[in-house]
Amino acid sequence: MVFSSPNYLISILSLGQVLIIAIFTQYLAVAGIPIPLGWMFIVDMVVVGNTALSLVLMRKLMVQEEQANLIRQQAKHIQDLEEMIRNIRAQRHDFISHLQAVYGMLQMGKLESAREYLAEVTGDIRILTQTLKLKSPEVAALVQQKAALAASRNISFGLVIETDLSKVTVRPHNLNRILGNLLDNAMDAVAFLATRDRYIRLEINEDEENYIISVGNSGPGIREDLMEKIFEPGFSTKGENRGLGLAIVRGIVEQHGGQVRLTSPPTIFTVTLPKAGGE
Repeated sequence: MVFSSPNYLISILSLGQVLIIAIFTQYLAVAGIPIPLGWMFIVDMVVVGNTALSLVLMRKLMVQEEQANLIRQQAKHIQDLEEMIRNIRAQRHDFISHLQAVYGMLQMGKLESAREYLAEVTGDIRILTQTLKLKSPEVAALVQQKAALAASRNISFGLVIETDLSKVTVRPHNLNRILGNLLDNAMDAVAFLATRDRYIRLEINEDEENYIISVGNSGPGIREDLMEKIFEPGFSTKGENRGLGLAIVRGIVEQHGGQVRLTSPPTIFTVTLPKAGGE
């Protein structure tokens, strides 16, 4: 940790010395003890020197902390890139197996089974292809993970990406918080439906000035009187200890000059984020 470094300890000691000298000098003044001019000169030199040293060391600590944060971000970036590469390799590795399975079903005359199997396989490939359009591997990895989670819950996942988000002003960490909360909310909304009715859809588009992210679901509509309340911290229709996700989404979006709009039914959350360099 940066704050256990020698620079930090020296800075604390320097400030401690300044504090001790100041207290001792104040004590002499209150006690009416004459303070020699030489002593005052020494005190001034020590105070100025230690203060300057502390400021320099604190500046170094801030630089070290920034560098440490950058290293952590780069490590996360590399981890997400590696995850994407693993997904691509897995798709390539499984491709022959999928072809063999389809060929076997066709040989047995099971055309409907082959059609359903191909629909599922091509859906996985389409999701991977769509996410590769994004410039941010962190965001691409999150979308892939949420698509896989939806599949594990028997939820159909529609995905349309028509932009690379290259000019988005929101950092990947916060953009993932927006997407993650909206997608989790959508999956929760359809969890109690019959399997055939479970459907969520993510669209990422752009116009001249903004990026537009919409997340819809096939769940029950939201009453008009609740459309504003669901963005309030702690408000939830799902029970206790819930209701923070949408509040987090609105907070991040508005912090970056964007807007969140809700329409229902069907339930669609639309996030608008201004591009870098826009008004």
